[in-house]
Amino acid sequence: MTDSIPALRLDGPLARQFRLRRVGSGPDWLVFCHGFATGQASWDDVLAALPPRYSAVLFDLPGVSPDRQEEFDPADCHSLAPFADDLLALLDEAGISACSFVGQSVAGMIGALASIEDPRRFHRLVAINSSPRYINDATYLGGFDRPQLASLFDSMALDFQAWAAGFAAGVIPVDANGAINRFVDCLRAMRPDVAIAIARVIFSIDMRPLLASIPVPMVLIHSRDDPAVPPQVGEYLSRHTPRSTLVWIDAIGHLPQLTAPQVVADAVWAGLA
Repeated sequence: MTDSIPALRLDGPLARQFRLRRVGSGPDWLVFCHGFATGQASWDDVLAALPPRYSAVLFDLPGVSPDRQEEFDPADCHSLAPFADDLLALLDEAGISACSFVGQSVAGMIGALASIEDPRRFHRLVAINSSPRYINDATYLGGFDRPQLASLFDSMALDFQAWAAGFAAGVIPVDANGAINRFVDCLRAMRPDVAIAIARVIFSIDMRPLLASIPVPMVLIHSRDDPAVPPQVGEYLSRHTPRSTLVWIDAIGHLPQLTAPQVVADAVWAGLA
């Protein structure tokens, strides 16, 4: 790392497709990746007081972001691996050889996969309300049973707009900063076929066997009251990810970057210190 302002290539084809942008001009790269049905704007309040040491890099994931629907083919969506590959290709093109990475929900696991593939790329990972597996089994509590998920997918297919309102209120049980309406708007901006395909991939992941292979330090930030990721998941991640630190935050719901951005910001800056 140096004290000079690093250059960022914003004119490449991936940078344009991913709507890559930069906040700040510090010497250290800090890459932010959003979760399901949100976009890079979901980090804006967290970055309101970005420490001067960082240059934050934000982008919209294809399919996952409501602003990246048009060119996404649901038939190509089978696992998280292509998203990790996209992340690494984007960093290559942008000229980011090493960074710290912050991901919310599924993005935390995308960052973990990318770090396994290219350990030298990442100094540290921060995962916010992330989960290696959402489905319960005999020895693991992930938060959902298979019949619950079957019902969820049926509801999405039957009336996507109605489902979006109910789902948003379910994962953000206490509204703050207009978070429920903001998330509903994001959900409703998604193509139903794309949203269903992405949701099926997310809810079917099982990254538990890979946790021991995560090669860099990982900060696990979790809300104790998250309807999508119970606290047992944070504890499981902490036990099975060797170089991890578990941090509990005072925030309710699955998207604390929307409902409690200052709490998230404080935890992220402290975790990276």
